[in-house]
Amino acid sequence: MTIEESQQNKPGHLTAIVQRVSGSVRAVRNGVANLVGRLPATAKATQAGASNLMGRVPATARATHAGLLATTGALQQLPDTTLRSLAASSAGLGAGLYLAGKNRLLVVAGVIPAIVVGAAIAWRPARKAAAPTKSGL
Repeated sequence: MTIEESQQNKPGHLTAIVQRVSGSVRAVRNGVANLVGRLPATAKATQAGASNLMGRVPATARATHAGLLATTGALQQLPDTTLRSLAASSAGLGAGLYLAGKNRLLVVAGVIPAIVVGAAIAWRPARKAAAPTKSGL
């Protein structure tokens, strides 16, 4: 046995190591007890927040639906050329952002107007064809 090993095995040295480990274990136990003590209050706050959120979902869905209908109705009044230009511009913006390597969320935000305009075109009520006119030939 070397001198270093014999010094590390002295009762006083080993006692100091045990005391440090015991102190660390007590600190961990106190931390866990503190965490466990906070869990019920955290769970209660989470439940209250979720209940509040779920109470607002129906009104939010109705407001979103009404806004979508108003937007679609307004877009359907525009001429086809204007709607096509809006859709092409939005699709071009999205493609440019994608090719530039921008964030996907930004690319989607650039393309959403094209989707809305496309939906307005697709859901437009059929228009009556104009009656043929006599050209006098």
